[in-house]
Amino acid sequence: PEGESHDEKFNPDLFEQYDIVALSVMTPQAPDAYKISKLLNSKYPRTTTVIGGSHPRYYQSSVENLEDKISFDFVVPQDGWKPMLDIATGAVRKGSKTQILTDQSVNLDSIPPPTRPKALMERYKFGLGGDPAWHTITALGCPFSCNFCESAYERVRPFSEKVIRADLETMAKAHSELGHERYGVMIFDDVGLMKPKQVEKLSRLISETGYSSWRAFTHAYLVVRHKEDLLGPFKETGGQRIGVGLETGSQMSLNIINKRNGQRQSVEEHIEAVKIANAMGIAVDSFTMIYPWEDEKDLEDTTRMLKIISENPVNGVDSKGRPLRNHVDSTIMSPYQGTPFRQMFELLTSTGNVTDKLRKRWKQFTDKEIEYFLKRLKTVEVKPDLDPGLMWYKGVGGSSAWPYNKTYLPKERYEEEQRKRIAFRPKYR
Repeated sequence: PEGESHDEKFNPDLFEQYDIVALSVMTPQAPDAYKISKLLNSKYPRTTTVIGGSHPRYYQSSVENLEDKISFDFVVPQDGWKPMLDIATGAVRKGSKTQILTDQSVNLDSIPPPTRPKALMERYKFGLGGDPAWHTITALGCPFSCNFCESAYERVRPFSEKVIRADLETMAKAHSELGHERYGVMIFDDVGLMKPKQVEKLSRLISETGYSSWRAFTHAYLVVRHKEDLLGPFKETGGQRIGVGLETGSQMSLNIINKRNGQRQSVEEHIEAVKIANAMGIAVDSFTMIYPWEDEKDLEDTTRMLKIISENPVNGVDSKGRPLRNHVDSTIMSPYQGTPFRQMFELLTSTGNVTDKLRKRWKQFTDKEIEYFLKRLKTVEVKPDLDPGLMWYKGVGGSSAWPYNKTYLPKERYEEEQRKRIAFRPKYR
């Protein structure tokens, strides 16, 4: 049922039948990944262990120097297709020390679609407005430059239409085998709805492969710029919800985030994007953050924005006939290694003229604005040698990590505001 989490007792014996165990790991998942590696190293030492994903990409030195009882046989910090093929075919073999396998040479057009075996997919616990739904991606990377993101400035590499269609057909077949008359899909690209022509093609594929509903991410600027040209094909083919990073209702924080590659974006655009989507019958899932330099006005501005969004009516119903509702989310910003924000905080503790260094980064701002930003940023102190386990974004009940020694306001004040925002969430989506 919607709104429930599904926890099952962990059975370590399930690894016994596998020769290779590969984990794709984001930084907040690192402690659990290390526990699994430690288990495999002690109980099933013949098993080859592999770690990939964004954590080993940005914390590579830490991962490749883990103590022996936790260490992985292979670390794959970039694309995993060719390294995994080399491991599976025996082209490379595990040794006594961790090996790094780096590759970005794969032509995404040549990648076969993922397998979707019935035994695996029937364990999937995800729904979209009442329809059973699964996830896929149509491209890697993101064209935008948000300073809190590890993927900032990472070039976009789309999969071919042939590969996307094959994956959608594979999932549709699995849905059919499980007796699902209606089914949905979540496009998990950073920006799944990017350009009108791209959305038209993707919408056609969704429709032709029989999906009843779908959800994707996009950007407020793109919604305001393209309006119906972007969202029309999405809506006409069962699009029910879009995920949009609305990050903040504080104009100062929005300026510091740099959401549009050096171009300014306004808070009013955030609200306008939601109203455009809602009027078309599309609900918005908004992601926001609390930043450690924010004062009472910044907090108030964002909470006011979220109240407007949560109460704005959506002109449509979901697959169960229920009124569509906007969903809001709130977390504490964590400065992950590899992000511009992390580099920015490190810059504050460096020698030399910090203002001049920031001026080179923030060419779109006046000297007066930079001095004001700098005054705020200097009130923040990030914990040194951060344990990845302290850096989750959305814990049980919407809690967040606290990676700071000092912040502009007390920790308790930020967490109080976070709870207030999470209370805006509807009971279903």
